[in-house]
Amino acid sequence: MSTFVRSLTIEIFNASGADITINYGLLTGGEWASAPVPGTVIEATTQQSYVNGVPNTLTALGGQILLTPAAGGSITTVWSWSSGSPVSGSVNNTATDLAVSCQIINVQTNNPTQQVIITNASTSAKFVASVKHGDY
Repeated sequence: MSTFVRSLTIEIFNASGADITINYGLLTGGEWASAPVPGTVIEATTQQSYVNGVPNTLTALGGQILLTPAAGGSITTVWSWSSGSPVSGSVNNTATDLAVSCQIINVQTNNPTQQVIITNASTSAKFVASVKHGDY
């Protein structure tokens, strides 16, 4: 692992009553501090964090993590951060029994955090959340 000058931490909070399995983690830029391991379970009411970073401010970072809920469907977390552009991230949820929200905090730094919060759904609806620095 390199020393990261710029990084994005992806925090996955499983506040639901279901276990969520990591299907894969894929990077489109940068490197993992510690890569998501396929088959790892994020148990109900726990959290897991992953860091995607780059050794200089001119290198782009980005990627996605695909999660599989125990009851089916999928949750895909995506992010990108090109040099000179704001960090952006989104979550796509096809699990009808879960609701997912996404926000990016500490965007004024070189080390923001994308928070993904998974909860039990009150209705069976699909939800897509997208955030970008500057949308606030």
